[in-house]
Amino acid sequence: MPQLLPSTTLTVDPAWIDAYGHLNAAHYVGIFDRVGFELLAQVGVGLDYTKATRCGIYTMNVHVAYLREVLADDPLMLRVRVLEADDKRLLCLMELTQTRDGYLAATMEQLSLHVDLETRRAKPFPPDLARRLADTAAEHAAKPMPVGYRRLLPLKGPR
Repeated sequence: MPQLLPSTTLTVDPAWIDAYGHLNAAHYVGIFDRVGFELLAQVGVGLDYTKATRCGIYTMNVHVAYLREVLADDPLMLRVRVLEADDKRLLCLMELTQTRDGYLAATMEQLSLHVDLETRRAKPFPPDLARRLADTAAEHAAKPMPVGYRRLLPLKGPR
């Protein structure tokens, strides 16, 4: 039975509002980075994994789509899905929804590289984690994608 996509709720802090009266672009990325990283613990690559292994995931590329504005005190839900993974890379989609009115406010694709923090070099995921990420990607693929979403980042660059 497929699991729900990892998600959490939060509220737009009035301090995050810019001169136009809406959430500043940098704070969208901050939410995706900070809260999204916390959610990635549910798929095995969060802070507990880093503390136990001295390995982690470095962000290599992101693509943010700002779809609709959000305002101070708006209720939000951030959801993370694993799109694809290989031996060293992880590609996720994060979805930020304004929950009071039920609209998708922004998405961020994030391509990450598994790195040994001692050597600062890329390193394959442990086999059990690689299997878990592949299984999670398959489970998440069964969930409907956001309306209008079109994947932009490849897991691997051109050769």
